[in-house]
Amino acid sequence: MNSSITFDVGNVPSVLEALRNPRNAQLIANALAERYTDDMLDFIQSGQAFTGHTGQLAQSINWQPAGNGVAEIYANAEYAGYVERGTGEHAGHTSWVIRPKDRKALRFPVSVGGFGFARSVLHRGSKPHPYFFADMDNRDQHMQAAAHSVLARIITNG
Repeated sequence: MNSSITFDVGNVPSVLEALRNPRNAQLIANALAERYTDDMLDFIQSGQAFTGHTGQLAQSINWQPAGNGVAEIYANAEYAGYVERGTGEHAGHTSWVIRPKDRKALRFPVSVGGFGFARSVLHRGSKPHPYFFADMDNRDQHMQAAAHSVLARIITNG
């Protein structure tokens, strides 16, 4: 899953001059991607998004410079997109029947304790648990601050 990020740095001549240098544009894109990735991981760690049992989703999230003032942010766990968008009816698809493979019945935990059994179940899918495109207002603010910090450093140091 990739995302491109845009931001408004204003119409300041020194900012525009700094952005003409491809190296500076890449530094800013990298800072934005790093900040966005950190915010995404903080969001997951805070319990506001799907955390899973193994932490594999969070471990699969990272970013890389792509050149030409672009950085890519990704989550490459096999199930990352399903967590973000959901599955089955929740994602506009049909439900499906689950049957046991090597047994006579499926066993599953029930809310009152213990287990329930069934020969088959209709699985409606999983609800979405957004983490990648969640909390955008906070992420936008943090990315703006990261970009301004890099720009200030570039302009100050020439």
